[in-house]
Amino acid sequence: MPDPSTTRLALYKSKSDGSELVNYTQDIGQNWDKVDAAAGFQVVTSTTRPSSPYSGKPIAESDTSYRTYFSNGTAPASASWVEIPNSGGIFNNNLKISTGKQINFGASGSTAYVAIVTAAAGDDVLSTRVTGDTVSRFLLETDGGHAWSPGGATAADVLLNRTGAGRLALTGTNAALTIGSATTRPILSAATTVANTVTQTAIATYTIPAADAVAGAVYRIKAWGTLGVTGTPTITFVCKLGGTGGATMVTFPAVTVRSGATDGFWEAEFYLACATTGASGTWSPMARYTHNFLTSVTTYTPVGPITSAPVTRDTTIANDMVLCATWGTASSSNTITCRGFAGERVA
Repeated sequence: MPDPSTTRLALYKSKSDGSELVNYTQDIGQNWDKVDAAAGFQVVTSTTRPSSPYSGKPIAESDTSYRTYFSNGTAPASASWVEIPNSGGIFNNNLKISTGKQINFGASGSTAYVAIVTAAAGDDVLSTRVTGDTVSRFLLETDGGHAWSPGGATAADVLLNRTGAGRLALTGTNAALTIGSATTRPILSAATTVANTVTQTAIATYTIPAADAVAGAVYRIKAWGTLGVTGTPTITFVCKLGGTGGATMVTFPAVTVRSGATDGFWEAEFYLACATTGASGTWSPMARYTHNFLTSVTTYTPVGPITSAPVTRDTTIANDMVLCATWGTASSSNTITCRGFAGERVA
């Protein structure tokens, strides 16, 4: 009987007492073939892995972009393969990192579990996409900037960035922040003057986006400004939904301005509560304002609150909530100016 073969490669060993003649094919040729096959990583395919690997046997699969494995020596052999990450193959297993250890990109000095160093503050460090997307649905940059896209090939439309000490800026297309069912949307308030016309004209506008409203949602415009006249014209405030050509929500009584007043001041509030949604959605309005148009600059008159039964207006489309002013007499000296306003969803 020959001596026992080697434990890892099963190399043939002739009898150690010298009684067995050397057989080139058996003792040398076949043994060297086994040594040659075992040198480094044995190149196989995912379906031709060795059936009896020794513990520590390394292989590389030519049909899976050269994923690499070693056998841990357990049985069955098919379950003994442990994948080794490499830069050529696509890793196909879970990668476990011990608690307290790090994944480092670059020479990071951070103690975070994942630490990344890039060349510039605006470099991308995390991107998420769905198969087929050409634009990231979520993107995180080194300086903490966030960007969100609806996906596909559509560019990011919501961005969150640090703009200074203690400051975050939410920007993008019609950017808004929704907490629960309430949406806060920043708007740019600018002075708007209506003069020399008897046409109903918007002096403050807040856009309610399509499908933003839910039953119980409340929107508000709060505006203020000045007024000046020649003679004693009338001024009328009207609140509408859908722009100046939309549904009338509240019409205030016309006010005859004191003669030649150049020091008129006013403040108005316009509220809309969504009662029901849909193409035939309904809205419950309320509005009020205070002015000094009647007797003197120091005498203020409150008007309202004025409300009405719910008014129908489609909630599935975008609607401009507007405060309008209408002069009874056209004159370049009859001017009403909105000096500022705030528009927002408050509930």
